[in-house]
Amino acid sequence: MKPHIRRIRADEGLHLRTLRLRALAEAPMAFGSTLADEQGYPDDVWRKRAVGASEGCDRATFIAERDSQWVGLVTGLAHQHDPDNPGRLLVSMFVVSTARRAGVGVALVEAVLAWARACGAVRLTLWVTSGNDLAVVLYQRCGFRPTGATRPLPHTPTLSECEMIRGLRVIATTDVAPTAPVVHPSSDSRIWHQP
Repeated sequence: MKPHIRRIRADEGLHLRTLRLRALAEAPMAFGSTLADEQGYPDDVWRKRAVGASEGCDRATFIAERDSQWVGLVTGLAHQHDPDNPGRLLVSMFVVSTARRAGVGVALVEAVLAWARACGAVRLTLWVTSGNDLAVVLYQRCGFRPTGATRPLPHTPTLSECEMIRGLRVIATTDVAPTAPVVHPSSDSRIWHQP
């Protein structure tokens, strides 16, 4: 069954907390934060995250649902430290183990790509922990390529994260729905048309 992908609603902060903490528990080396740190956040932090990610171009969190259950999430961020950077950052990707290899990850990435384009981004960047080969394969399938840049994982500096990037090209047309993928004739990468 294909997952339903949608943007988080402002009132879903506590649901966000539940899935985020599960992600940190199940895949502690895949994230820059830790379960211990985020378990201590008060409910108000989670409410603010949901409100801030429910609309606009500063932050967007997308939820994957299957049979009314949350099975995945991902967040897109504006580059907060560089307001002149016309790119966006993909963070906090997680798919529950029972929903993996069923297109959920690809669908979540595509949601962030569409959001980034709609916000005028020209590229989407992410950081993936070295050795997380399944995630690297997913991101490569979605058109990301390694840049060669690395940095230490914040909570475990003996591990490193590798930067991956995907350029975004917006083709303006009124003949195609905003979420209709097509293959550009000069490449194999997917192009999402935006009116």
